[in-house]
Amino acid sequence: MPEYRQKLLITTALGLALGISATANADGRWALCAAPLLPGVDGDPQQRTADDTPVDITAERSQVTGDPPVYQFNGDVRLQRADQTVRAESMRYDSGEERVDASGGASLLQSDLLITGQQVRYWLAEERGRFEAVSDYRLAVGHMQGQAARIIREGPARSRYEQLTLSTCLPGDEFWRLSATTATIDTETRQGRTWNTVLSIHDLPVFYTPYLQFPVGDERLTGFLFPTIGQSETNGTTVSVPWYWNIAPNYDATLTPTSYWKRGLLMDAEFRYLQPWLDGEISGSYMEDDDRFGDDRWAINQNHHLAIGPAIRGELLQQRTSDTEFSDDFGEEFDYRSAAFLESSVELSWADHGLLASIDAQDWQRVDSDARAPYARRPRVQLGYDPVEPFGPFTFSVASEYTDFYSTDRSREQGVEYNISPTLSLPLKSLAYEFTPAVAWQHTGYDLDVTDRADATPDVSVPIYTADARVFFERPRTLFKGVYQTLEPRLNYRNVPDRDQDELPSFSETSPDSTFSRLFRSADFDIGHTEQISAGVTTRYVDERSGRQYLSASLGQTFYLHDVEQDRSDYVAELRLSLPQGFSAEVDYSWDPEESGNSDLRSLLRWQGRSDQVINLGLRRREENGRYTLNQAELSFALPVTAGIRVFGGLLEDLEADQTRERFYGIEQGGCCHVWRLISREELQRDPTRDEAELEREFMLELELRGLAGIGDKIRPFLRDEINGYNPGP
Repeated sequence: MPEYRQKLLITTALGLALGISATANADGRWALCAAPLLPGVDGDPQQRTADDTPVDITAERSQVTGDPPVYQFNGDVRLQRADQTVRAESMRYDSGEERVDASGGASLLQSDLLITGQQVRYWLAEERGRFEAVSDYRLAVGHMQGQAARIIREGPARSRYEQLTLSTCLPGDEFWRLSATTATIDTETRQGRTWNTVLSIHDLPVFYTPYLQFPVGDERLTGFLFPTIGQSETNGTTVSVPWYWNIAPNYDATLTPTSYWKRGLLMDAEFRYLQPWLDGEISGSYMEDDDRFGDDRWAINQNHHLAIGPAIRGELLQQRTSDTEFSDDFGEEFDYRSAAFLESSVELSWADHGLLASIDAQDWQRVDSDARAPYARRPRVQLGYDPVEPFGPFTFSVASEYTDFYSTDRSREQGVEYNISPTLSLPLKSLAYEFTPAVAWQHTGYDLDVTDRADATPDVSVPIYTADARVFFERPRTLFKGVYQTLEPRLNYRNVPDRDQDELPSFSETSPDSTFSRLFRSADFDIGHTEQISAGVTTRYVDERSGRQYLSASLGQTFYLHDVEQDRSDYVAELRLSLPQGFSAEVDYSWDPEESGNSDLRSLLRWQGRSDQVINLGLRRREENGRYTLNQAELSFALPVTAGIRVFGGLLEDLEADQTRERFYGIEQGGCCHVWRLISREELQRDPTRDEAELEREFMLELELRGLAGIGDKIRPFLRDEINGYNPGP
């Protein structure tokens, strides 16, 4: 049996919070409520402030006095004005002030509000007044309802409440409820505040705060989030208290101090911004003198995008940690477990009227000790000319590049590589075919500072001849009505004469993956000696009306005319299937025709209902010389059981090692005003003390009180990452 390390991560509402910040999806947020919060009304809300809005009153008895008239009504009184309806047993209406004084089961109903109390004084046009002994109030904005000793409406948007209860659940079915001495709710600023507040769940008090700030609707507010409490074998008890700062509509930040009892205090910070010409986010973590690690720990992850006018673009990416064990120790704070290296890069480019210029740099941090790092670029400069308008029947372009390749491994060749390559082509196109012959001349040179060559500045100039041909056939009648089939054969010829260029340095990193599209695309500035023909064919089944592609299947291979070691490449096949009812499949497969035992398979079968209904089944297998170097099966799903219950699951199995690398399962139960989620997760983790890997178990519990706050915010991002195609919403 596998050995487990237990880690419990739960989030609770126990602790001090000076405010609550939350966002919610307004669309469908209350879909599980059994009935609308407010009954329907007649009348136009825009007419409330009009001077000539008529007032219609019915009652069993009435009398009138004064000028302007003051009316007294008794017995089942009903007043209608615009979309406002006031009911009571006794009502006094001052037509001059448009003021209503009512008692005996008095209620005010309008399209966005319902208040029922014993006594009411209300100015209809100004939408202000006082309600006593309120047995029921309901607000459309925020889906809020409750009771209060007194409600004072200061205007259409702002109200004060005394001795109140508040919930977004339906009346009589409160999963949660706030009780407070006083409160203010402003539907214009979308903010609510309560004082001396107790949160109860199923009538059980679980949380108290002297002051609470919450959103009314989907507004973001500055304030403390509920704390998170966790427990693990390596970190001990952890307590984190996030603080959200809503700086401006296009700026926000989150600061999260977390106390690890066996390590110290970890500070996390995240800042996001959005401008018309610049956007991005930066997050970082820092712990001074980790008690278990014996040194300072930190991590940074930032990404920024620049766009000035139509011509200038820029990007900055940085991913760095203080050590390779950071993510294992601190979980989701910085997750690099799927990568062997962390990338940092910066780029600035300009393009206008066919002229292209860019400068960039790239570096890597090793997080997998067994992997060989790619070369860093410090820097790379690219210049080019690719005019939009052709030169008569010809197209012409020039590309050039200067790159300084660097590696921390001083035994590897490194230095400067420079290339320049003008290309002239003659594209011939019609609806039935495409044929593009082209000739290029490329000069490549080097200035090496680490090499064992006698010549540290080798160079070569070589012509490159290519021709690409495609033909398009259509068959309008197939076995399926309303669907036509295409047949698209393709040939690509490439000839690079031998100029002893195979003896030159190679700084490029080649991918082991073979795909159909790569048969017809060479790497940038590739001058490797070859004469080859790539041949392939694609067939598609397409809907005649919508243009939807139901099936695409491709098969191809490259033939080498002057290669004594290998006369042809692997066969490469590609399949894309998209059927009604949400079924789809993707398959990429390559295999060696020489029966050397080399093959590569990537496959994914998916059923997609709505964005929150998905099943994925995948297989990834790579065979080299008859031995599997990668053999993994993956399953993930998110499925509804009932309207309010959804289950999740996932499994990543290493078939070759007969070992589970990751698995999780969980459940979500939602009601009108709440959602809770529970996930159990096991993942293979390195144990540096034992120099081996073992499964570590983690529990995550999340409770979301709709319209108030989410207790915990780890499960939904986790599910988005682990279940391909699943989108639970914001």
